[in-house]
Amino acid sequence: MVLPSGLALPPVEYAVALLAGTLVVTALLYALEPPIDQRTVVALTPWMALGGALHALHQPPIEAYRPVVAPLFGAPAVYLTTYVTLGAIWIALSLFSVRRGHSETISRNLGLVGTGFLTVVLVLSVIMALRSDLLALVWPTVSVTVAAVLAALTVLAVALWRTPTVVRMRYAAPTVVFAHALDGASTAVGADVIGVTERTPIPAHIMEFAASLPTAPYLGRGWLFVLVKVVVAVAIVVLFDDYLEEDPVEASLLLAVVTAVGLGPAANNVVLFLFTPV
Repeated sequence: MVLPSGLALPPVEYAVALLAGTLVVTALLYALEPPIDQRTVVALTPWMALGGALHALHQPPIEAYRPVVAPLFGAPAVYLTTYVTLGAIWIALSLFSVRRGHSETISRNLGLVGTGFLTVVLVLSVIMALRSDLLALVWPTVSVTVAAVLAALTVLAVALWRTPTVVRMRYAAPTVVFAHALDGASTAVGADVIGVTERTPIPAHIMEFAASLPTAPYLGRGWLFVLVKVVVAVAIVVLFDDYLEEDPVEASLLLAVVTAVGLGPAANNVVLFLFTPV
C-alpha cells in the first residue's frame, strides 16, 4: 500500500457533483489553453497549500465544517474540491485577461487569488485555535523555517553542481525542493516532537527503519525521511531539465503535480500543528 489511511469516498451525490465539475473544468481549460510554463508551477503553489489547509480543518480536533459541506473536504474529495475551485477561477481569469489583451498576466493573477484565499484560511485557522486555547505557533514556525533554510541550501548546492539546470529551472526548481523539504520537515516534527502517527505507508516504513538505526537516540526517526524527500526532489529537478526545455507545457504540469504531492500534505501538517497544545 502507498496511499494514506483514512481515505474515504464522499456520498454518491457529492462524488458525482465533484466528478462532473472536474470534467467540465478540465474540458474548458483544455479548450481555452491558458499559457502554462514553469511560472505557472509557482502560481499554483498557494492552491496546493490551500487544499492541504482545508483538509486539516476537516480533521480532529478541529472539524470546522457543517455536516452539509464536510464531505467536500475529506480525503480524497478535498483535492477535487480545490481543483474545481481553482479551475473555475483560472477560466474566469483567462477569459478576462484575453479580452483585455493581457494573457501574460493569467498565471500571476491566479497565484495572487490563491494566495489571498490561503491567507484567509490561515488567519481563520489561527483565530479558531486561539479561541479553543490550542494555539501553538512554535512548531509550524519551526517546520517552515527549517524547510526554507534546507531548500535554500539544497538549491544553492545544485546550482554549484549544475548551474545551467538551476538557471533554466529558476522558478520550478526552488518550488519543487521547498515543497518536499516542508513535507519532510513537518513530518519529522510531527513524528519526533509531537508524536503524530504517520498515515502514509512509505514514510512510515522509512521512519521505522530510521528508528532502528544507532542514530535514533540522537537524531530521532524523521531525519531519514527529510533526506529522502530532498534527494528525490533534487533528482526530479535534474531529470526534468531537458524535458522542460523540450515540452514546457507538459513538463510544467507534471512538475506542478510533483509539487502538490509534497506541499499539500505539508500544509495539512502545518495547520494541524496550530491546534497542538504546547
